[in-house]
Amino acid sequence: MNEKVSVIGAGTMGHGIAQIAAMSGFQVWIYDIKEEILFNAIEKIKQSLEKFKAKGVISDINEVLSRINKTTSLEDALKNSNYMIEAVLEILDIKLQIFKKAESIIPDAEFFGTNTSSLPISEISRELTLKEKVVGIHFFNPPQLMKLVEIIKGNYTSEETLNKAVIFGKRLNKVPVIVKKDVPGFIVNRLLARLMNASCQIVENNVANIVEIDSALKYKLGFPMGVFELADYSGIDVFYLVFRAMKERGFLGSICKTFEKMYEEGKFGVKTGEGFYKYPGKGIYKKPDIPAEAGSKFDPWLVVSPEVGEALWLIKNDIASESDINTASMLGLGYPKGIVQMGNEFGLTNVKDRLKKLAEITGKKEYDYLLQYFE
Repeated sequence: MNEKVSVIGAGTMGHGIAQIAAMSGFQVWIYDIKEEILFNAIEKIKQSLEKFKAKGVISDINEVLSRINKTTSLEDALKNSNYMIEAVLEILDIKLQIFKKAESIIPDAEFFGTNTSSLPISEISRELTLKEKVVGIHFFNPPQLMKLVEIIKGNYTSEETLNKAVIFGKRLNKVPVIVKKDVPGFIVNRLLARLMNASCQIVENNVANIVEIDSALKYKLGFPMGVFELADYSGIDVFYLVFRAMKERGFLGSICKTFEKMYEEGKFGVKTGEGFYKYPGKGIYKKPDIPAEAGSKFDPWLVVSPEVGEALWLIKNDIASESDINTASMLGLGYPKGIVQMGNEFGLTNVKDRLKKLAEITGKKEYDYLLQYFE
């Protein structure tokens, strides 16, 4: 296969995307501003490939590596490329410069993709001539292991571009879900924002503590991690900044004060050695002690109900299909069943009752707003 993929940005997401593209047979050019960043990216790719080889997924590490070229020249990275995926810092001006360069060097590319999690696709494409070719391709961390990819249609994205991005996602051995409108948070982060903030508000209102909530989610609903455990593991700073960006873009939700306080105090979870739980040291993960019996008296549907409400909002506003939302919650959040399926099985009337109770406890208007989608 001689098709070329340009990955712009060699951070955690960038080098992961470069790796999966090379593993799928594409010729990959990965760009960053410093040789040192690129060297570290290749080292991390090698370490990951060794794990894949040990599991028998690939047989030859060097064959995959031979398809990855690194460069500090944006022009070389883009030249003659068929696909571009940008994974740089979440700063609009930097992204705009890259996309303008891309459309001038490779106007015939299949698409110009952005891995943004918080900026509007439409803002990135607005000033471009080939704005119909810009599409959101949101991978999950780590891209090497997470099967889900959200494909987002911006205000200017053509159906042809959207379809090409879906096919490309499948060629990378991913499961694409389509986000039909450029809403903040797409699917997964909107669901997660509801669960995390509701859980945090329940703690602030002294209804339950973090261990009781995490225990109930894990042992009653079968979630792979408790919500506070997940926040610590992935980084409280990451979630706080994404939720804040979503809110600035019109997401109807309030950010829990505890999240804000922890962000300001630099308690980000595992990476800083302390978050909702404490760890042996910075970056040293030790599974928090969350006994099954701790959550025996807490009803997890109290904090999951706004997630179901958000899913119904996405469906009724024609942003995503029920099937894609179910897929996204299973592959992006590790749920045992899709969030809409879980809601239907528990009974939407029961879910609505829990959401009413949550609205009463917290006094938050967003929960009253979501109630209408249960009609």
